[in-house]
Amino acid sequence: MCLQLRQKVFDVSGKEPSKKWVQQFLKAHLEINAKRPRPLDPKRARAFNPATVQVHCELLAEVIFKYEIPVENIYNTDEKGIQLRGGRKSSTTEWIFVATDQNHYILKGDSLLLITFIETVCANGTLCSPGVIMPPGAMREWYMVEGIGCFSQSANGWTDNLICHQWFEKAFIPCAKSRNISGKPILLISDGHQSHETPEMRTLAFDNCIILYSLPPKITHKLQSLDVGVFGTLQAAWTKHCETRAIQRNPITQYNVVSEYMQVWNLSLNFRSFFFLKFLLD
Repeated sequence: MCLQLRQKVFDVSGKEPSKKWVQQFLKAHLEINAKRPRPLDPKRARAFNPATVQVHCELLAEVIFKYEIPVENIYNTDEKGIQLRGGRKSSTTEWIFVATDQNHYILKGDSLLLITFIETVCANGTLCSPGVIMPPGAMREWYMVEGIGCFSQSANGWTDNLICHQWFEKAFIPCAKSRNISGKPILLISDGHQSHETPEMRTLAFDNCIILYSLPPKITHKLQSLDVGVFGTLQAAWTKHCETRAIQRNPITQYNVVSEYMQVWNLSLNFRSFFFLKFLLD
């Protein structure tokens, strides 16, 4: 328990504290606590600094005020990858077991097939139809699912220049323009991936009065609102949903994965809307 604290005590006193001592120390000092650390790339750690964040915030505010962009014309987009049956990690849900059961097993799907959704949320809380990226050979049941903007196939399941351009032209532009009642420019915030700012996309954006705004590199783990406040909750909900379906002997398959995902995605609509609007206004 709390190896870092025990090491510090040993360095100072030459004695190794017991686990009980560590527990009592933490109870006596409520200003600190013990948590499992999350790994952070050194490049991200260096990039996320006050100067970079301040420049980003000032530039974003300048764009919004200069072009008088209303809240309903501000969008954030990001890719969300899911595994067909929830992945290998279990959810945090606690299950009831017989007291004598020492294993505590639950059924898990064994498919790691990756499907990617290009999601877009407006600052007023509404959604744009997502783009779906599936591996070659996956069943195309997407066309029967309400709310899908476009469908693509990719060997690795991720987006590329062509796929991103297709989503931008067929899904985002029609959706954003149909809601633009003010006639003001539209702002699309994304990460700095090169597929989001190809020459073809910039031309399309110019022709449709859309401003493409890229977040500073290496700090999307803090400033990409969908990634920070939405996708984590969505992943937990998806894992739990897949576990439930596996227990019911009705696992997620490539035939129904899109409709099942959309069901989970839509259930968290209120949370997404609140978080993104709060993130942007703060």
